[in-house]
Amino acid sequence: PQVFINLVPDHVIFHRMYPVAVDRTIVECDWLYLPHVVESGKDVSRSVELFDRVNRQDFDACERTQPGMSSRMYAKGGVLVPSEHHIGAFHDWVNERLGTSRP
Repeated sequence: PQVFINLVPDHVIFHRMYPVAVDRTIVECDWLYLPHVVESGKDVSRSVELFDRVNRQDFDACERTQPGMSSRMYAKGGVLVPSEHHIGAFHDWVNERLGTSRP
């Protein structure tokens, strides 16, 4: 699975992505707080709600790009700038796992 980590002053959010098809990914998010934050009884619901809302907006944006990804303009995987080499490596990893190849 692919992971990205969001570091915030009083907690960490782990996003784990499991590609299950060329157009489908399962995302799991965990909010991790230090024991003293939880033990203090601090209300963390606002920060969880904020990042949940941001995640849902990001997921919606990703889902909206999916129909265009089957167009001829995207046949070679879209346009990646050199600083996005890690995204190309991710595409290769997904295609390898799915038994497909990039055009």
